[in-house]
Amino acid sequence: MLYDSSISAATHNSYETQSYKSSCLERTQTQHIGDITVWTTRINQSLQHCLLWMWGLAGVGKSAIAKSCAEKTAEKGRLGVLFFSSCTQHIDDPKWFFTTIAHQLVQKVDEYRQVLGLRMKHNQDLHTKGLDVQFHKLIINVMI
Repeated sequence: MLYDSSISAATHNSYETQSYKSSCLERTQTQHIGDITVWTTRINQSLQHCLLWMWGLAGVGKSAIAKSCAEKTAEKGRLGVLFFSSCTQHIDDPKWFFTTIAHQLVQKVDEYRQVLGLRMKHNQDLHTKGLDVQFHKLIINVMI
């Protein structure tokens, strides 16, 4: 159900993402990459610090930093999930955002899969709800 409501091309290692998103140039953005990578690999971090949302003006390097961090944390087996948005690649419909994140989490986190599986069994159209409901029911409330 989540697979059909997600965008596999939005993941950090999809063919589409690798063809149009580049990592940071070597020895650039090292402070940001270092800080984020340390944050993602912290073993016992509290659930209230398990979400990182990057924002800023177009072209400032958010995607390059995110891709660099994804590559480093994936190497350590600690990568959570990412959603790369791109108008040019038609990966920009917000209605797929939280379902794509949830689909990636289901694939990586056993506990999340169990809790969300039960929740979706009792509310099979959860993936069709508004974004505020999806955010809370598919992401936040499952992690708490």
